[in-house]
Amino acid sequence: MEKYTLKIIDIIDETDNTKTYFFEKPENLTWEPGSHTHIGHIGFDIGDQPRKEWVRHMSIITLPEENKIAITTRVPGSKSEFKNKLAELKTGDEVVFFKIGSRMGLRRINRPIILISMGVGIATMRPLILSFINDKTNIPYLLNINIDSSDKFVFKNQLDKLADENYKNYWINSRTSFYEMLSKLMKSENAIYYVVGSDAFIKDIIQRLRVNSIKIEEIIIDRKDERKQKFLEG
Repeated sequence: MEKYTLKIIDIIDETDNTKTYFFEKPENLTWEPGSHTHIGHIGFDIGDQPRKEWVRHMSIITLPEENKIAITTRVPGSKSEFKNKLAELKTGDEVVFFKIGSRMGLRRINRPIILISMGVGIATMRPLILSFINDKTNIPYLLNINIDSSDKFVFKNQLDKLADENYKNYWINSRTSFYEMLSKLMKSENAIYYVVGSDAFIKDIIQRLRVNSIKIEEIIIDRKDERKQKFLEG
């Protein structure tokens, strides 16, 4: 297993308690849009067993051509030792990246794509959106729907500037409004659905999609195969 010790080069406050951490990108490191990584605090792998409470699975929010690696997350978290330690880090500190992979690549099969995320889950969608903007081949259009009851939408200003006739954002602060929109989309769009959020949110959206005859293979979530089946078939 290859590990990369990466230095923090910048930290940005996105909204209350939400930060983006930027890291140096090694020249030989690349990844697909929508990739995830494991991040460990320095020392997590010392000893007979790794300290799992110092490790977290997170989405990479940048594209390789941006020449930096970044993650966006809510910090601190009183019940999360990983996030509490992350909140203490400063520019120049280091963490370890390992097990980079992808389950969320864009399906370029001449069907629309609808991205559905809750809160900071928009971080997973950012590189997918940028990839689509850079190359719209075999994707008629893309809709990005983010629901956040706080009304403090991460990346809103940045992503709204990219909107055009093939790409639109919907920022929603009400579950009722969100369900109404989703109901209309399911009836009118022959789309592929990407869903990111809490386990409860993912299960809820999948259930609504399945009731409306959306097939399992048309729903993309960022979970291991064995967990994915439980979500999709539950």
